[in-house]
Amino acid sequence: MMIQFCDNIKQYKNKSFYQHLQIEKFYFKTYQHIDYSIYKQERIKHLESINENNRLDSLINYLQYYSPKIAVFAGSFNPFHKGHFNILEKAERIFDKVMIAFGENPDKLKRTYPIPYTIQSRQIEHYHTLLTDFIAKLPYHVTVIRGLRNSTDFHYEQNQYRYMQELFPRIKIINIFCDKIYEHISSSGIRTLEEYNKHHPYLLE
Repeated sequence: MMIQFCDNIKQYKNKSFYQHLQIEKFYFKTYQHIDYSIYKQERIKHLESINENNRLDSLINYLQYYSPKIAVFAGSFNPFHKGHFNILEKAERIFDKVMIAFGENPDKLKRTYPIPYTIQSRQIEHYHTLLTDFIAKLPYHVTVIRGLRNSTDFHYEQNQYRYMQELFPRIKIINIFCDKIYEHISSSGIRTLEEYNKHHPYLLE
């Protein structure tokens, strides 16, 4: 995948290293929808191509060793609703990047809802395996985000964590509670309300 960056060496002249990093932060956020391993490779290649008089050596060296905090927000998300988005926004205040991974759960209905426009600027992946297998194949370390609505969710996730820990001992998981106004929202509840055309207030645009 080729990424077309629009910056050039003129943008870096007479700027401090800190200001260079601010430019990098802008591009990192702009290309959130692209996998980091691809983004990093293409970004360094681009900076090397405009590196006049070795002006960007320090920045290139920094990016070669920089490891952003990346999380994976995984679920069946059928649909991805406002409660999920509340968790996502909280996770994005903690991590540099949050990937959204749509998994196919054999115990649940096949996903029928489209991916909301609101989240399409993020990296979105689909997996049909165990979450631990999906995580293990990523070329960088990640933390798994699990959303919680109440104590019932907590006990369920605690049990799931034990399985995942045995399957993938180095897995890292953070549980995030949604805000109170979203704690009653569930994908199954939305699907039930859809039968009566009352589900729209809970959907993400």
